[in-house]
Amino acid sequence: MNLLKTLFKFLLAFGLIYWLVNSGKLDFAILGEVLKSPLKVLVSAFSMLGVLCLVNWRYRIILAHKSEVVIPFFRLLKYNWIGMFFNSVLPGSVSGDFVKIFYIKDEDHSLTNKFMLGSIIIDRVLGLFGLIIILGLFTIFNYTELSNFSPDIKKLLDLNLFLFSCVILGLLSLFYFQDLPSLIVKPFRKIDILDKISIKLLGIWDNLCDFKNKMVFLTVISTFLQLSSVIIFWFITKDFAEGDFPIKYAFSIIPVGFVAISIPIAPSGLGVGHAVFHSLLGYIGIKNGADLFNIYFFLVLSFNLLGAIPYLLSKTKKQISFQNLDDHSGEI
Repeated sequence: MNLLKTLFKFLLAFGLIYWLVNSGKLDFAILGEVLKSPLKVLVSAFSMLGVLCLVNWRYRIILAHKSEVVIPFFRLLKYNWIGMFFNSVLPGSVSGDFVKIFYIKDEDHSLTNKFMLGSIIIDRVLGLFGLIIILGLFTIFNYTELSNFSPDIKKLLDLNLFLFSCVILGLLSLFYFQDLPSLIVKPFRKIDILDKISIKLLGIWDNLCDFKNKMVFLTVISTFLQLSSVIIFWFITKDFAEGDFPIKYAFSIIPVGFVAISIPIAPSGLGVGHAVFHSLLGYIGIKNGADLFNIYFFLVLSFNLLGAIPYLLSKTKKQISFQNLDDHSGEI
Protein backbone atom coordinates (compact mmCIF):
# COMPACT_ATOMS: atom_id res chain seq x y z
CA MET A 1 0.00 0.00 0.00
CA ASN A 2 2.81 2.45 0.91
CA LEU A 3 4.58 1.60 -2.36
CA LEU A 4 1.40 2.33 -4.33
CA LYS A 5 0.91 5.65 -2.49
CA THR A 6 4.51 6.63 -3.26
CA LEU A 7 4.15 5.65 -6.90
CA PHE A 8 0.92 7.63 -7.22
CA LYS A 9 2.51 10.75 -5.70
CA PHE A 10 5.46 10.64 -8.08
CA LEU A 11 3.21 9.96 -11.09
CA LEU A 12 1.04 12.93 -10.10
CA ALA A 13 4.07 15.18 -9.62
CA PHE A 14 5.75 14.30 -12.90
CA GLY A 15 2.41 14.33 -14.72
CA LEU A 16 1.83 17.92 -13.62
CA ILE A 17 5.37 18.91 -14.60
CA TYR A 18 4.95 17.29 -18.03
CA TRP A 19 1.70 19.21 -18.56
CA LEU A 20 3.30 22.50 -17.49
CA VAL A 21 6.34 22.02 -19.74
CA ASN A 22 4.28 20.78 -22.69
CA SER A 23 1.91 23.75 -22.43
CA GLY A 24 4.78 26.26 -22.23
CA LYS A 25 4.03 27.25 -18.64
CA LEU A 26 7.32 25.92 -17.26
CA ASP A 27 10.78 26.64 -18.66
CA PHE A 28 13.77 25.03 -16.92
CA ALA A 29 16.14 27.33 -18.84
CA ILE A 30 15.32 30.06 -16.32
CA LEU A 31 17.43 28.21 -13.73
CA GLY A 32 20.52 28.98 -15.83
CA GLU A 33 19.60 32.67 -15.77
CA VAL A 34 19.37 32.59 -11.97
CA LEU A 35 22.87 31.11 -11.69
CA LYS A 36 24.20 34.15 -13.54
CA SER A 37 23.48 36.08 -10.31
CA PRO A 38 25.55 34.07 -7.79
CA LEU A 39 25.43 36.84 -5.18
CA LYS A 40 21.62 36.70 -5.14
CA VAL A 41 21.73 32.93 -4.73
CA LEU A 42 24.32 33.21 -1.93
CA VAL A 43 22.30 35.84 -0.05
CA SER A 44 19.18 33.67 -0.37
CA ALA A 45 21.04 30.61 0.90
CA PHE A 46 22.37 32.44 3.97
CA SER A 47 18.88 33.82 4.58
CA MET A 48 17.55 30.27 4.55
CA LEU A 49 20.15 29.37 7.15
CA GLY A 50 18.72 32.19 9.28
CA VAL A 51 15.24 30.74 8.85
CA LEU A 52 16.55 27.31 9.90
CA CYS A 53 17.99 28.90 13.05
CA LEU A 54 14.55 30.34 13.87
CA VAL A 55 12.93 26.94 13.28
CA ASN A 56 15.58 25.41 15.53
CA TRP A 57 14.94 27.99 18.28
CA ARG A 58 11.20 27.37 18.16
CA TYR A 59 11.62 23.58 18.35
CA ARG A 60 14.14 23.93 21.18
CA ILE A 61 11.52 25.81 23.23
CA ILE A 62 8.99 23.05 22.52
CA LEU A 63 11.43 20.33 23.62
CA ALA A 64 12.34 22.25 26.79
CA HIS A 65 8.77 21.73 28.01
CA LYS A 66 9.51 18.06 28.81
CA SER A 67 13.22 17.51 28.22
CA GLU A 68 15.51 16.76 31.14
CA VAL A 69 18.58 17.50 29.02
CA VAL A 70 19.45 20.86 27.47
CA ILE A 71 20.51 20.03 23.93
CA PRO A 72 23.04 22.60 22.69
CA PHE A 73 21.59 24.96 20.06
CA PHE A 74 23.99 24.03 17.26
CA ARG A 75 23.71 20.30 17.93
CA LEU A 76 19.93 20.53 17.63
CA LEU A 77 20.42 22.67 14.52
CA LYS A 78 22.42 19.80 13.05
CA TYR A 79 19.62 17.35 13.80
CA ASN A 80 17.03 19.65 12.22
CA TRP A 81 19.14 20.00 9.08
CA ILE A 82 19.61 16.23 8.89
CA GLY A 83 15.83 15.90 9.17
CA MET A 84 15.39 18.34 6.28
CA PHE A 85 17.85 16.31 4.20
CA PHE A 86 15.91 13.09 4.75
CA ASN A 87 12.65 14.98 4.18
CA SER A 88 13.88 15.60 0.63
CA VAL A 89 15.22 12.13 -0.16
CA LEU A 90 13.01 9.63 1.67
CA PRO A 91 10.13 8.13 -0.36
CA GLY A 92 6.45 7.96 0.46
CA SER A 93 4.95 9.32 3.65
CA VAL A 94 8.20 8.96 5.58
CA SER A 95 9.26 12.32 6.93
CA GLY A 96 12.64 13.64 7.99
CA ASP A 97 10.93 14.71 11.21
CA PHE A 98 10.96 11.10 12.33
CA VAL A 99 14.64 10.73 11.50
CA LYS A 100 15.27 13.76 13.69
CA ILE A 101 13.45 12.03 16.55
CA PHE A 102 16.04 9.23 16.60
CA TYR A 103 18.82 11.72 17.23
CA ILE A 104 16.95 13.74 19.85
CA LYS A 105 15.82 10.68 21.82
CA ASP A 106 19.43 9.53 21.87
CA GLU A 107 20.25 12.78 23.68
CA ASP A 108 17.40 12.51 26.18
CA HIS A 109 15.89 9.08 26.83
CA SER A 110 13.24 10.58 29.11
CA LEU A 111 11.36 11.96 26.08
CA THR A 112 8.48 9.64 25.23
CA ASN A 113 7.37 8.72 21.71
CA LYS A 114 4.01 10.34 22.43
CA PHE A 115 5.63 13.66 23.35
CA MET A 116 8.02 13.57 20.40
CA LEU A 117 5.17 12.96 17.95
CA GLY A 118 3.20 15.69 19.68
CA SER A 119 6.15 18.08 19.40
CA ILE A 120 6.26 17.55 15.62
CA ILE A 121 2.53 18.26 15.35
CA ILE A 122 2.86 21.43 17.43
CA ASP A 123 5.81 22.57 15.32
CA ARG A 124 3.81 22.08 12.12
CA VAL A 125 0.68 23.77 13.50
CA LEU A 126 2.76 26.76 14.62
CA GLY A 127 4.23 27.04 11.13
CA LEU A 128 0.70 27.03 9.69
CA PHE A 129 -0.39 29.67 12.21
CA GLY A 130 2.48 31.91 11.14
CA LEU A 131 1.55 31.62 7.46
CA ILE A 132 -2.12 32.34 8.05
CA ILE A 133 -1.39 35.35 10.28
CA ILE A 134 0.76 36.87 7.51
CA LEU A 135 -1.99 36.11 5.01
CA GLY A 136 -4.64 37.73 7.16
CA LEU A 137 -2.76 40.90 8.07
CA PHE A 138 -1.55 41.67 4.55
CA THR A 139 -4.91 40.73 3.05
CA ILE A 140 -6.53 43.36 5.26
CA PHE A 141 -3.98 45.97 4.10
CA ASN A 142 -4.21 45.05 0.40
CA TYR A 143 -7.83 43.88 0.13
CA THR A 144 -9.25 46.75 -1.92
CA GLU A 145 -6.29 46.96 -4.29
CA LEU A 146 -5.95 43.21 -4.88
CA SER A 147 -9.67 42.52 -5.22
CA ASN A 148 -9.74 44.79 -8.25
CA PHE A 149 -7.63 42.30 -10.24
CA SER A 150 -10.39 39.71 -10.69
CA PRO A 151 -13.36 38.02 -8.96
CA ASP A 152 -11.18 34.91 -8.46
CA ILE A 153 -8.62 36.71 -6.35
CA LYS A 154 -11.41 38.29 -4.30
CA LYS A 155 -12.59 34.77 -3.39
CA LEU A 156 -9.01 33.91 -2.39
CA LEU A 157 -8.76 37.03 -0.22
CA ASP A 158 -12.06 36.18 1.48
CA LEU A 159 -10.69 32.69 2.20
CA ASN A 160 -7.54 34.29 3.67
CA LEU A 161 -9.65 36.38 6.03
CA PHE A 162 -11.71 33.33 7.05
CA LEU A 163 -8.57 31.32 7.88
CA PHE A 164 -7.14 34.31 9.75
CA SER A 165 -10.33 34.54 11.83
CA CYS A 166 -10.08 30.80 12.62
CA VAL A 167 -6.49 31.16 13.86
CA ILE A 168 -7.37 34.16 16.04
CA LEU A 169 -10.38 32.28 17.43
CA GLY A 170 -8.16 29.24 18.05
CA LEU A 171 -5.57 31.27 19.96
CA LEU A 172 -8.30 32.93 22.07
CA SER A 173 -9.88 29.54 22.74
CA LEU A 174 -6.60 28.21 24.15
CA PHE A 175 -6.93 30.71 26.99
CA TYR A 176 -10.67 31.24 27.41
CA PHE A 177 -12.68 28.49 25.66
CA GLN A 178 -10.71 25.25 25.92
CA ASP A 179 -13.88 23.12 25.72
CA LEU A 180 -14.99 24.74 22.44
CA PRO A 181 -13.38 22.14 20.08
CA SER A 182 -15.05 19.28 22.01
CA LEU A 183 -18.43 20.97 21.61
CA ILE A 184 -17.84 21.57 17.88
CA VAL A 185 -16.89 17.96 17.05
CA LYS A 186 -19.43 16.32 19.37
CA PRO A 187 -22.17 15.95 16.69
CA PHE A 188 -19.66 14.30 14.30
CA ARG A 189 -18.51 11.65 16.78
CA LYS A 190 -21.60 9.53 16.13
CA ILE A 191 -20.10 8.56 12.75
CA ASP A 192 -17.23 6.04 13.03
CA ILE A 193 -14.90 7.58 10.41
CA LEU A 194 -15.47 11.12 11.66
CA ASP A 195 -15.08 9.94 15.26
CA LYS A 196 -11.53 8.72 14.53
CA ILE A 197 -10.67 12.05 12.88
CA SER A 198 -12.23 13.92 15.81
CA ILE A 199 -10.11 11.99 18.32
CA LYS A 200 -6.94 12.94 16.46
CA LEU A 201 -7.97 16.58 16.20
CA LEU A 202 -8.81 16.72 19.90
CA GLY A 203 -5.43 15.13 20.65
CA ILE A 204 -3.71 17.91 18.72
CA TRP A 205 -5.81 20.46 20.61
CA ASP A 206 -4.77 18.94 23.96
CA ASN A 207 -1.12 19.24 22.91
CA LEU A 208 -1.62 22.91 22.02
CA CYS A 209 -3.39 23.58 25.33
CA ASP A 210 -0.41 22.09 27.13
CA PHE A 211 1.72 24.82 25.53
CA LYS A 212 -0.71 27.70 25.90
CA ASN A 213 1.61 29.74 28.16
CA LYS A 214 4.25 29.73 25.41
CA MET A 215 1.90 29.76 22.44
CA VAL A 216 1.88 33.52 21.84
CA PHE A 217 5.68 33.73 21.87
CA LEU A 218 6.04 30.65 19.67
CA THR A 219 3.46 32.07 17.24
CA VAL A 220 5.43 35.33 17.03
CA ILE A 221 8.58 33.36 16.17
CA SER A 222 6.63 31.37 13.56
CA THR A 223 5.19 34.52 11.99
CA PHE A 224 8.63 36.11 11.72
CA LEU A 225 10.25 33.03 10.15
CA GLN A 226 7.39 32.59 7.66
CA LEU A 227 7.68 36.29 6.83
CA SER A 228 11.36 35.65 6.12
CA SER A 229 10.51 32.70 3.86
CA VAL A 230 8.14 34.85 1.79
CA ILE A 231 10.82 37.53 1.44
CA ILE A 232 13.34 34.92 0.28
CA PHE A 233 10.89 33.66 -2.36
CA TRP A 234 10.24 37.18 -3.57
CA PHE A 235 13.92 38.21 -3.51
CA ILE A 236 15.20 35.23 -5.53
CA THR A 237 12.36 35.36 -8.10
CA LYS A 238 11.26 39.00 -8.54
CA ASP A 239 13.77 39.83 -11.32
CA PHE A 240 12.48 36.91 -13.40
CA ALA A 241 8.75 37.60 -13.05
CA GLU A 242 6.87 38.25 -16.29
CA GLY A 243 4.73 40.99 -14.77
CA ASP A 244 4.78 43.42 -11.87
CA PHE A 245 5.60 41.63 -8.59
CA PRO A 246 5.63 44.14 -5.69
CA ILE A 247 6.49 42.66 -2.32
CA LYS A 248 3.24 43.85 -0.73
CA TYR A 249 1.36 41.49 -3.07
CA ALA A 250 3.76 38.66 -2.31
CA PHE A 251 2.68 38.60 1.35
CA SER A 252 -0.97 38.04 0.36
CA ILE A 253 -0.28 35.40 -2.32
CA ILE A 254 2.86 33.34 -1.58
CA PRO A 255 1.73 32.02 1.87
CA VAL A 256 -1.33 30.45 0.17
CA GLY A 257 1.06 28.49 -2.05
CA PHE A 258 3.16 27.49 0.95
CA VAL A 259 0.06 26.16 2.70
CA ALA A 260 -0.88 24.19 -0.44
CA ILE A 261 2.51 22.51 -0.80
CA SER A 262 2.63 21.64 2.91
CA ILE A 263 -0.14 19.11 2.22
CA PRO A 264 1.68 15.81 1.40
CA ILE A 265 0.14 15.33 -2.05
CA ALA A 266 3.50 15.10 -3.83
CA PRO A 267 7.15 14.96 -2.68
CA SER A 268 8.36 18.41 -1.54
CA GLY A 269 5.58 20.09 -3.48
CA LEU A 270 7.00 18.79 -6.76
CA GLY A 271 4.57 19.42 -9.62
CA VAL A 272 1.76 20.49 -7.30
CA GLY A 273 3.65 23.60 -6.20
CA HIS A 274 4.43 24.46 -9.81
CA ALA A 275 0.74 24.25 -10.77
CA VAL A 276 -0.46 26.10 -7.65
CA PHE A 277 1.95 29.02 -8.05
CA HIS A 278 1.17 29.26 -11.76
CA SER A 279 -2.48 29.85 -10.84
CA LEU A 280 -1.90 32.04 -7.78
CA LEU A 281 0.58 34.43 -9.36
CA GLY A 282 -1.55 34.49 -12.50
CA TYR A 283 -4.23 36.24 -10.43
CA ILE A 284 -1.99 39.33 -10.20
CA GLY A 285 -0.89 39.22 -13.82
CA ILE A 286 2.36 37.22 -13.54
CA LYS A 287 2.49 34.78 -16.44
CA ASN A 288 5.34 32.51 -15.30
CA GLY A 289 4.38 31.55 -11.75
CA ALA A 290 5.47 27.94 -12.34
CA ASP A 291 8.96 29.14 -13.36
CA LEU A 292 9.22 31.29 -10.24
CA PHE A 293 8.28 28.39 -7.99
CA ASN A 294 10.80 26.24 -9.86
CA ILE A 295 13.56 28.69 -8.89
CA TYR A 296 12.52 28.59 -5.24
CA PHE A 297 12.01 24.80 -5.32
CA PHE A 298 15.58 24.15 -6.49
CA LEU A 299 16.98 26.64 -3.97
CA VAL A 300 15.17 24.89 -1.10
CA LEU A 301 16.05 21.43 -2.40
CA SER A 302 19.74 22.34 -2.72
CA PHE A 303 19.76 23.80 0.80
CA ASN A 304 18.05 20.71 2.24
CA LEU A 305 20.50 18.37 0.50
CA LEU A 306 23.35 20.16 2.27
CA GLY A 307 22.00 18.44 5.37
CA ALA A 308 23.87 15.39 4.11
CA ILE A 309 27.08 17.07 5.33
CA PRO A 310 26.20 17.10 9.07
CA TYR A 311 24.74 13.60 8.67
CA LEU A 312 27.94 12.21 7.19
CA LEU A 313 30.05 14.04 9.76
CA SER A 314 28.00 12.70 12.68
CA LYS A 315 29.95 10.35 14.89
CA THR A 316 27.00 7.95 15.06
CA LYS A 317 24.83 7.13 12.07
CA LYS A 318 21.32 6.11 12.97
CA GLN A 319 20.11 2.89 11.41
CA ILE A 320 16.74 4.01 10.06
CA SER A 321 13.92 1.54 9.67
CA PHE A 322 11.75 2.88 6.87
CA GLN A 323 8.85 0.60 7.82
CA ASN A 324 9.05 1.77 11.43
CA LEU A 325 9.06 5.41 10.34
CA ASP A 326 6.07 4.85 8.08
CA ASP A 327 4.19 3.20 10.92
CA HIS A 328 4.84 6.20 13.19
CA SER A 329 3.98 8.72 10.47
CA GLY A 330 0.46 7.37 10.38
CA GLU A 331 -0.01 8.59 13.95
CA ILE A 332 0.17 12.23 12.84
